[in-house]
Amino acid sequence: MKSGQSVMPSSLSTQSLTSLPLSTKLNLEIQRAASRCLFVFFGPLMHLLFHVKFKYQVDNLKELRKQYKDLLKEAKGPVLVCTNHLTLIDSIIQGVILSSIPNYLLHFRRLPWNLPEKKNFYHKLHWRMVCYLGKCIPVTRKASPKQAKESTDKMLYILNRGDLISIFPEGKRSRTGIVDDEDFSYGTGQLLKSLPNTKVLCIYMRGIKNGGFANFPSKGERFHLSMKMTTPTSELKGLRKVRDLSIQVISEIKKMEEEYFEHEVSSRK
Repeated sequence: MKSGQSVMPSSLSTQSLTSLPLSTKLNLEIQRAASRCLFVFFGPLMHLLFHVKFKYQVDNLKELRKQYKDLLKEAKGPVLVCTNHLTLIDSIIQGVILSSIPNYLLHFRRLPWNLPEKKNFYHKLHWRMVCYLGKCIPVTRKASPKQAKESTDKMLYILNRGDLISIFPEGKRSRTGIVDDEDFSYGTGQLLKSLPNTKVLCIYMRGIKNGGFANFPSKGERFHLSMKMTTPTSELKGLRKVRDLSIQVISEIKKMEEEYFEHEVSSRK
């Protein structure tokens, strides 16, 4: 099995939680506060684009939002959201589906932070603004050790303060349109190793009409989303533990994908 590129170094400890400079912590808190204050405008805009401009639809939206709310209420400690990755705006779609605007305003931690690839979004000012207000930490694939550590320290700080982070455990978009459980990043396992007892909310999401790999979903797409809360554990040490934890997460999402396709086949008969 190959390991994909990761934005996190292979050796971390909980000591990283306190190694983040005060100025960086302050910047993250300012970003979070700005995002929360402007979400009253930013949130409705995203929902308007989702439902009106692009006419996206979601199966069982009401039930999904209730499930998300209930799972987070039951979870104790840090929660990491892990999702399969097919389009450039998966994080935005996921954010719109998981909760309503009033619920996010009342419980802002339920809007996860995201980790977009810097080269995909930070070359245009309006995308940079969207990422900033959408609680994003830009990351660089094949980052230097210093850049990787800085990104990781930010993630650990955010998780430790009680917010959620959404990541794509594959480390990249799947060109085949199915979860890549052969060549994926070990970043998920590295993060879980650094914060023991972290809950993982596994999510499988794809468009039902066209689905698969694309820069953006087709107009009028209808989305399927399923979720399951897990707590990956491993008695192994070092890199073997990181690998084991990463495999557990990717395997769970792969299983959810298989269940989706099995249901789609049976429903057509």
